[in-house]
Amino acid sequence: MGSVGIIVNPWAGKDVRRLHAPVGHTPDTAKIGIVRRVILGALDVGAERVHVARDVGRIAERAAKAIDRAVLVDGPGTGSALDTRRAAAQMAELGCAAVAVLGGDGTSRDVTMGWRDAPIIPISTGTNNVFPGFVDGSSAGTAAGLVASGAVALADAGRRAKLLTADIALPGGDRIQDIALVDMALIAEQGTGARAVVRSDLIRLVVAALAVPASTGLSAIAGRTSPVAADEEGGVVVRLGGEGRRVRVPIVPGSFDVLPIASIDRLADGGSITVEGPGVLAYDGERDRVLPAGSTATITVARTGPFVIDVARTLRAAADHHLFDVAPGDSTAATRTEAHHGH
Repeated sequence: MGSVGIIVNPWAGKDVRRLHAPVGHTPDTAKIGIVRRVILGALDVGAERVHVARDVGRIAERAAKAIDRAVLVDGPGTGSALDTRRAAAQMAELGCAAVAVLGGDGTSRDVTMGWRDAPIIPISTGTNNVFPGFVDGSSAGTAAGLVASGAVALADAGRRAKLLTADIALPGGDRIQDIALVDMALIAEQGTGARAVVRSDLIRLVVAALAVPASTGLSAIAGRTSPVAADEEGGVVVRLGGEGRRVRVPIVPGSFDVLPIASIDRLADGGSITVEGPGVLAYDGERDRVLPAGSTATITVARTGPFVIDVARTLRAAADHHLFDVAPGDSTAATRTEAHHGH
């Protein structure tokens, strides 16, 4: 039997976009409930233990309270992305066979930075989410437990995600490499500010690995002009400007901007494009890297990201193989209802 990991971003769904849009947030009580259901679901189907990364909001601590085989994992406690990245590395060191990640696109990106090959179940608790989905905690925990216990092979549970990689060459000769799971955008600004991109007039270019028409945010620019699904190879490059095609796009929830589209180009798997500074590169919707004048960033899309466990696919595989059946006389079956209620 194997173990399951849980990483929760206590700040997900609480960013500056709430000052610009009519959107609520996922309260801590809801996150506690999701984490608790993931723990119980994983243990119910045979996970040996569940490692839960501590967070500054004490969500993990409150969720794991009084549950046997739920083990809290200490981290830096900085309240920043460093906590998520370190927690992912710790889950790798602990040998977790599946990791549930609560947060938004940026949280899944941080997990990937800490553990590139992480087998994850991304659960949406953020703002503009494209990579994670809205998944019931009990179902997510069950899928994670089935993979961890070996009842469902990882290869049958999902597939590897696409990844955007930026190879940045700075004027002084230094090189930096950054990654994103959904999109990279060039913004006509000089600093990262509050990180979230809310001004559409400053967007110069978007490279998207996932371009979903039903999404909100920078990837929606690509999604409403040249959609690319998670199971399709490659990505799309959208340059903004000019007097040609104009498209209505929700950059922040509840707000719709009309953007000028200069050009649209598809990128094949392994394809790349080079952009030049000055500006700021935004990764998965958040301004992150200042690109000074004289620098370049070569952005490549390839299926080299984390392994994403598809909850519905995993549960279907389990059902097809009768893995939810209870043998006559199973003495543990009567206690499972109480376990799911946390008693």
